Amino acid sequence: MNFTKKNALVSLFIFICALIYQLIKYGSLSWTGTSNILFMIAGLLLIIGLSGLVLASGSFDFFHYSVRKTLRREPKEDGFREPLNPQALSSSVGKSYQNVLTIGLLLLGISIICLWDYIL
Repeated sequence: MNFTKKNALVSLFIFICALIYQLIKYGSLSWTGTSNILFMIAGLLLIIGLSGLVLASGSFDFFHYSVRKTLRREPKEDGFREPLNPQALSSSVGKSYQNVLTIGLLLLGISIICLWDYIL
């Protein structure tokens, strides 16, 4: 995870949009409504981010390599085959999931703070 200024600004923007949405839909602001909206958004972002983390860790590299090797077509003319890379899946995912995961965690934290303030 990388806590950058950009991730904090995106999280703040989503938080403000959630407040505006709640104000338009319900006509008022409440801690539980804010927490519910942010929890749904954070849940979606965390699912996407954690899926990227699992793929980037190399958990499915062998499965991906086996399927590609099994379903590979025979070359037609020159007989040259491109060698398969066993880490092709994890290298194609890269580190792009980190921003989504960080924003999801920040929104989850804000949602928990809203619930905490509601309880107190």
